[in-house]
Amino acid sequence: IVLALFAAAAQADVTCQDCVDFSTNMQAYLMSDASVAEQTEILVAVLCPQADNPEECDAGIRLYWPQFAAAMYPVFLEPNDVCGQIGACKVAKYMKTFVPTCDECTQGVEAVAAIIGSEGKIVEIIDFLKGDGCCGSDATCQGAADALMPYAMPALAGVLVERASSLCCDNSPSQVCC
Repeated sequence: IVLALFAAAAQADVTCQDCVDFSTNMQAYLMSDASVAEQTEILVAVLCPQADNPEECDAGIRLYWPQFAAAMYPVFLEPNDVCGQIGACKVAKYMKTFVPTCDECTQGVEAVAAIIGSEGKIVEIIDFLKGDGCCGSDATCQGAADALMPYAMPALAGVLVERASSLCCDNSPSQVCC
C-alpha cells in the first residue's frame, strides 16, 4: 500500500532529490482520505471473499485499515528512508542531474512495492502496529494487525505495480509517464 510507493527511480540517472520529491508526493497521496478509502475498498474486495467470515473481514478492514494506514505510512514510507532503501540516494547518484524517465520511475515504484510486500518488511510493520505505533495494549487491534497485514501489504504492493505509470504521471515533479 502498502506501502504503498515511491521513488522516482531505483537505478539509473535519477537524483536523490527527484526520488525524495516523488516519495513525498506519493506518501501524501497514499495518506489522503480519498486514497485510504480506495485502499479500504480494494482490500475488502480482494481479501474478504476468500475469508472464513467475509462480513467480519469487511467490518475489520473498514475499522482498522484507516488507523493502520495513518500509523504506518509516515514511518514506513518516509521519503528519505525509502529513497535510501532503493538506492536512489547514494552519494554518486546524488550528483547526477538527469530528469528521470518513465521506465526509471516505474522501476522505482516496483522496487518499493517489492520492499513493502516482502515478508521481512511485513513483520516489521506488524510489530510496529502491535506496539505503540498503533494498537498499544489493545488485543483486538493487535489481532487485526496479525490477521490483516500479511495479506494487505502484498495486495497493495500489487496495486502499486499495476498503477505504476499513472502514479508516476500524477506524483512525479516532472510528470513522467503522462
